[in-house]
Amino acid sequence: MAKGYEWTLNGPLPMLEDHSRAKHDVLRDYVVNYLRILALSPRSEGVRVTLVDGFAGGGQYQLPTGGVAPGSPLVLLEALREARAKVLIDRQERGIRTPYVIEAQLHLVENDRTTWQCLKAVIEQTVEANDAHTKVDIHYGTFDQHLPAILADIRARQKKGGRSVFVLDQYGWSQVNMASVKSIFSQLPSAEVFLTWMVDNLVNFLSTKTAEKLEPALRRVGLSEHLTAEKLLSIKNDGSADADLTWRRAIQSLMTEEIRASADATYCTPFYIIPRDSRRGYWLLHLAQHLRANEEMKRIHWQNNNLHHPGGPGFNMLGFIGNNGQLAFDNRFDENARRVTTEALHEDIPKRLSEMHTPVRFGELVRITANETPAKRQQIQEAVFALASERHLILRTESGAKRRTAQGLKDEDAIELPTQLWLLPH
Repeated sequence: MAKGYEWTLNGPLPMLEDHSRAKHDVLRDYVVNYLRILALSPRSEGVRVTLVDGFAGGGQYQLPTGGVAPGSPLVLLEALREARAKVLIDRQERGIRTPYVIEAQLHLVENDRTTWQCLKAVIEQTVEANDAHTKVDIHYGTFDQHLPAILADIRARQKKGGRSVFVLDQYGWSQVNMASVKSIFSQLPSAEVFLTWMVDNLVNFLSTKTAEKLEPALRRVGLSEHLTAEKLLSIKNDGSADADLTWRRAIQSLMTEEIRASADATYCTPFYIIPRDSRRGYWLLHLAQHLRANEEMKRIHWQNNNLHHPGGPGFNMLGFIGNNGQLAFDNRFDENARRVTTEALHEDIPKRLSEMHTPVRFGELVRITANETPAKRQQIQEAVFALASERHLILRTESGAKRRTAQGLKDEDAIELPTQLWLLPH
């Protein structure tokens, strides 16, 4: 159970905070779109998918307005209902008559007995949990305790890759061990993980006096091999005109890559949910092995103005100091952010090509920069085409012809600087 919320049998529900509501909105949108994407093939007759909530809570919250709001388990069930309805409409509009069935298994894990009992009562009364194609298991205990059995169940039910979404909405930053996340990806190549970190809890805790306590905590979560309390303190004590924000962003930038590497994930989107009534940084990280999952998460960030990212707008997403020595851009995913991102890409794309000393295919450029930029594929696509139109780049189709529109740009298209004379290898 998240320590910040408490559920009691027949008692008042905990109040839902703004940042949790924003997180639920992102989760719902992502799961709906995830399932719609899986249904794109006209020949497919359905999919088996597993949704895992590792810190499920009591299922419902109180709203400040007096109403009741769903917790993450109900958000997942609502997303299933919405996805099934939209997939049916999608396929009808495309003239696909083949029936399509989403067979869903939910594993909900809760470590507090009273909260677990509240969750069971809520799920029993939820219509979506009784759908003929939905099975819900509610586990009492810790996520780490139940993970091996959950992984075995997914492998048994879904032979090809184990399509699954894990929601690890911990309270604080030290409840999820990276070894557990690594085991998810090692056993389920098609899995995706949502991981929350109250990173400012860690940053606020960091001091010379607390270093001895921090070291074992870092070991416990599996981040101590390259990330030590001494290293974090050295960044914090470096000092500058904007010392507080500078070291916070430096530590956050360093930890993002450490978390991705420790989880053995190929792609990671590290963004913030903005708490309106708190200064605590609330990280929402999406970890995956597939580029399309990374792209979809970025798309949702750009359509949701409750999220932001303090870092570079171009290929310097994890940077915390700009070229002029000032703090990097604070991306609010609004119109101003779109403009700044476009300007940064116009500078960063030619620089990257120059550093590579070779032509590159467009799809490869998107892939190798995915963890470096908040930009969507479409934004990179438009920037590449604009640079080619301005003759800052040469853009050719696979057959060697000039690409005429940004929308037509393909992964196989070749990009190079005008001064380069390299041959693109097959």
